[in-house]
Amino acid sequence: MLEVILRVLRDYPNALENMQRANAILLDLAPALQRERILVRSFVEVDGFNALKSADAFPLAEKKLVQNLVDNFCMERTAAQWVVRLFGVATGHLETAEFLAESEGAVAKAERIVASSLHGQVAIGKMHVAAVAVDGTVFADGDNSNFQCDVFGWTDIVAVAAGDAHTLGLRSDGVVLATGSNSHDECDVGHLTGVKAICAFGYDSICVLDNGTVVAIGRSRFDLSTFTDIISVARYPDGLVGIKSDGTLSLLVKIQDDEAAEEIKWLLSCHDVEQVIANRISGCVIRGKDRRIYKSNQPANYFTQWREVVSIVDLADCFAILRSDGTVRVLTYDRDKPRPDTTADKWSNIVSIYGGYRRLIGLTKDGSLLVAYTHQGWLWSNKAMEMDYVSGWYPVGACE
Repeated sequence: MLEVILRVLRDYPNALENMQRANAILLDLAPALQRERILVRSFVEVDGFNALKSADAFPLAEKKLVQNLVDNFCMERTAAQWVVRLFGVATGHLETAEFLAESEGAVAKAERIVASSLHGQVAIGKMHVAAVAVDGTVFADGDNSNFQCDVFGWTDIVAVAAGDAHTLGLRSDGVVLATGSNSHDECDVGHLTGVKAICAFGYDSICVLDNGTVVAIGRSRFDLSTFTDIISVARYPDGLVGIKSDGTLSLLVKIQDDEAAEEIKWLLSCHDVEQVIANRISGCVIRGKDRRIYKSNQPANYFTQWREVVSIVDLADCFAILRSDGTVRVLTYDRDKPRPDTTADKWSNIVSIYGGYRRLIGLTKDGSLLVAYTHQGWLWSNKAMEMDYVSGWYPVGACE
């Protein structure tokens, strides 16, 4: 888009003073850049180009214009900063190299925020829970015998992950913070940069880097050198499964028997995968880009009725699905077992669900959290239980 704007300034010097004319020219020059054209059009509409041309101090002008775009168009602050700095280059207030470097960082930050909204706003550890507040700070409570809840002072966090006794926090700049047990070096992640997704379980910490490679630190000492082009990872019995950008899977597993070998063969044949969950007893369930769920050893029609599934989480003896209408259902992995009757079935306006250690948490549209937990294969209300503190956390959500 920078080249397009510079061309417009060269060939149509007055176009950026008129929103309709600018939009017509941009539509002709950059038909595929729809989102960028909308941002530029909004910037022209608030007379941003003229404001920058006459500005003496760019930082002050940038601050005012960014706030103007946020207030008038409900624009994401990151997007507003991008378009203002784009024109900062065009008006000579900003160096091209500096803008391009900042743009690359902004894209990576946006990817981390999007990923956290799906997977990392809440993390359930063995005896503690952590959640990202809307301002980028972190709530944490529960067992703190290993200082796994000592997250005071963490800021600009977009995702959290929790293991048995440690907590990870991913900052928007791709740096990972850690607290808690370090008995297997699982908290030694401070040297990593450019991290876009985090995962924790047991005494392991898994970090997905911007370049698609994966680093594993902790007790299991996974060798993930074969994992490339990865966007997210999930636990697999005695191993890991990684989802690649093309929707196929990479596996690091131990083949225990013929049944496991068949499932692995099935997983490697899958494509258009968006999410994977697994446990040692019941095997894997995947969620495809078609928003449906599949399992290897079940009839093709077992999960047919469940459509528009936007998220799935493992609950050890069962699993939960979130549908696009904001409702939640708890299902069994196997067809011959009855579906649990649970209070989670009555939840509504849910935007994300999180599972772990036999507990289920739902994040509502207003930033509140609802909790249920599993007990002998069933889910019950969590009132008066050890996770009551979670309902007091508000508002929860990734920072912008």
